[in-house]
Amino acid sequence: MKKSLIALAVAGTIAAPAAFAATANVDIYGIMNIAIQDTDANNVDLDVVDNVSRIGFKGSEDLGGGLKAIWQIEQGLNASTADQTAFGGKGLRNTFVGLSGGFGTALIGRHDTPYKLSTVKYDIFGDTIADYNGGAGSGAAPLDGVALIDAGQDARASNAIAYISPTWSGFHFAAAVVTSMDQLNSGDTTDAYSLAGMYANGPLTVDAGYQVVKSAGLLGADDTKAMKIGAGYTFGDFKVGVVYEDVSDYDGFNDRDSVLVSGAYNMGAITLKALYGQADVDTAASDLDQDLWAIGLDYALSKRTTAYVVYGSGDDDRKATNSGDVSGWNMGMKHSF
Repeated sequence: MKKSLIALAVAGTIAAPAAFAATANVDIYGIMNIAIQDTDANNVDLDVVDNVSRIGFKGSEDLGGGLKAIWQIEQGLNASTADQTAFGGKGLRNTFVGLSGGFGTALIGRHDTPYKLSTVKYDIFGDTIADYNGGAGSGAAPLDGVALIDAGQDARASNAIAYISPTWSGFHFAAAVVTSMDQLNSGDTTDAYSLAGMYANGPLTVDAGYQVVKSAGLLGADDTKAMKIGAGYTFGDFKVGVVYEDVSDYDGFNDRDSVLVSGAYNMGAITLKALYGQADVDTAASDLDQDLWAIGLDYALSKRTTAYVVYGSGDDDRKATNSGDVSGWNMGMKHSF
């Protein structure tokens, strides 16, 4: 009996490294981003908010001939909610399977559209109260609902078939076809086509995106067409960026265009940041404006941990009972792992 137990123990010891090797290509990664927040909006008190924390698992398998199978599962987290369901009630983020090689990368699943990816580098207050697509990182549009970049188009799409090219002399492009793009419009038959071109060479970046979302069959509604272009330049420790977006029939009927300018100045561990932007929203009755400005400071505690403070103010003329702009701040810490 003892010999049998010893044999089983030895066999288990030998088998364990093989089992571990079968999963050794799995990387675990994520971001924890939690802040204290306060705004002067009615009935909003000092609060703790989760600014888009997430956890992910990814890996690859060498198929030979320079070809790899790739996969990723990414899940949102919310550490500041009373919701006790899994991950605080947050859903899937970029989750896909695909192939990668000298030809580029092809994938199917859930992923940010190329349109969204094209200018994300210019969102210097991303995942905070002053995120350029409406403060999506910290609750329900805290700065008066102002979105400098149309959040409806700046989306993560399920049912995506996407391709990302290799980089040639600093340039690469991405394209995607999305079946049932119902998170951008109602109806299961809504499709979208999304394109992006991105260039980076030394201190200069130039990026563009174009997207068409088919009408879901609403009476009189047209397909939504969106385009945006961004550019940035680094002068020593100072970096400036600008983004322009134009969306026709953004809600199936009306148009909007917007522009934003941002700047960041690095002083060792400290980075000072500022942003201003305005969106003009056309309606059947009149042209209504949204504007947003924000300032902030990042302090790099390490390569993976940053403390930050952001103060911003947004004004949305679309509101029927507009009592002036809404101001607020985030003070938090972001750790990447």
